[in-house]
Amino acid sequence: MIPHEIDRKLDTGSLHIFEKISETETRSVYRGITITRPQGNITFEHQTQESSAVGIGPVYMVRNEKYRSGKLSLAVDMSGGFIVYDKKFPAGGQFYDFMWRIGPQAIYKFSENSSVNIGFMLMHVSNGLRTHNPSYNAHGASVGFATNF
Repeated sequence: MIPHEIDRKLDTGSLHIFEKISETETRSVYRGITITRPQGNITFEHQTQESSAVGIGPVYMVRNEKYRSGKLSLAVDMSGGFIVYDKKFPAGGQFYDFMWRIGPQAIYKFSENSSVNIGFMLMHVSNGLRTHNPSYNAHGASVGFATNF
């Protein structure tokens, strides 16, 4: 993921591990964990400050899916979670943030138990405080693989 704002020079990679907990014909709900690694710096209090960190936390995702053919479908994924970092993130922030993501996905199902998806995500990271909230917004490609054991 790359940031929208010019004063946020953060590249963010994330790994999301989910399990499906609910499913209807067009909507699935998942729970899991996110491990995230933002790297870079932000401009804070008129100075460039290092803002790399490692975070982990629980996450939930809702997928609204519409089938186009037997193996190919289109979906919109929406996820949110609470992330705890190894240091205050970003610079001037807290040891925690909330991460929200939304974006379209194209899903190809190899079999009943395995699929791969590719898409585009918008992300917002924020600590939720009104008084001091060095949040950031980013966008980027999303690639996923799913299988049932």
